[in-house]
Amino acid sequence: MTSAEPENPEIELLYQTRPRKSCKFPLKSKTASLQSYRLDALHEYGKLKVNGTIPNHIILLNYLIELPKKDIQALWRKHARRLKRAGIVARVAVEITRDEWKQRPVNRVHYHFVAKDDRTPDELQELFEALFGLEMPRSAFKVHHFSFDDQLGGWQGYIAYFVKLYGKDGENILFRKRGLRKYYTINEEKWWTYPDGTSRTIESIKEEMGRYASAKKRLKQSEQFIEVKHPSGGWEYPTDHIKLQVLLDKQTDETLYDWLSALQGKPALFRSRFPKWLRETIRSQPLKTEDLLDAIYIRLRETHNPLILFAFEIYHNHKIVQ
Repeated sequence: MTSAEPENPEIELLYQTRPRKSCKFPLKSKTASLQSYRLDALHEYGKLKVNGTIPNHIILLNYLIELPKKDIQALWRKHARRLKRAGIVARVAVEITRDEWKQRPVNRVHYHFVAKDDRTPDELQELFEALFGLEMPRSAFKVHHFSFDDQLGGWQGYIAYFVKLYGKDGENILFRKRGLRKYYTINEEKWWTYPDGTSRTIESIKEEMGRYASAKKRLKQSEQFIEVKHPSGGWEYPTDHIKLQVLLDKQTDETLYDWLSALQGKPALFRSRFPKWLRETIRSQPLKTEDLLDAIYIRLRETHNPLILFAFEIYHNHKIVQ
């Protein structure tokens, strides 16, 4: 990757201009190679998928000036203390900035905050600008607020972008060895939680990551794609909800998961039987289809089958909070 010329030649580059694609011991350091970076990104991805905290704000902080590594680190320590005292609960990723054409790296950094906070976007932006302005002139940084896009999967769909998991060779910009840290946490005891908001340890996160990986491997071996026809619709009577509930009560959670997945074009996982009406006619009745999906989802929110819970995360990008 060709880098842009440093604005200040006296400041050492914060990033690698020609990172190695792979190395013999990729788990040793995230800066050893692009392969190492991807493995670390996968690990961070798993931690964030398992974590119970669901952020509702994206805050982007751009430094508009070049700074030496030691100055960036010193500024961050001050910023982090103030953000913690202000009650910010967030995971933070640090990245090298690109030029205005989004092509070449420049020797500056920016911070991606994913935060859970009850304040409004305007209030958060004003808070960040005020806190960072205590140490830096306003001309030296810029704050932007974004919301998660529900059509792109909300937070669950954003995680891969946050860790830059799918970057092609040369797209991810690696920090120099013994350089800046990639991730930080603000108010760690409130960020790493169970779905009910109870604080948890990183060790428990890693244990669940192991169960998640095991479940993913097991479910992958059971995938079965079921063809569901989409005939053109006609006149549709309202759903008989009593009859629908009687039907669902006769089915196992595993069967209902497979029905829901097949109707949404996802693989079935539990070798269930599919009635003819589900495979051939239900899609001609969109209102009944939506009522069926809603009723199944309400039922599965109470499931005790951990494989179903993992399957929702793996195949539907959705975490069920019980």
